[in-house]
Amino acid sequence: MMGSDPKGFSYTVSRRQIVEYRTWPISRRLAWLLAGNKLRKSLPENTIRIQDAFRNGER
Repeated sequence: MMGSDPKGFSYTVSRRQIVEYRTWPISRRLAWLLAGNKLRKSLPENTIRIQDAFRNGER
């Protein structure tokens, strides 16, 4: 649960973006997710630690 001092990051996805994503074939959705995972694995360890800290609201 978030406290009164928000940390981390947030982003907004529009209803239109969600509807468009749902029209993608499953194979395209999976390819998109796999590409993101591959990109993340290629990042330096320190960058991944920083990203994880933001995700956990530690920064």
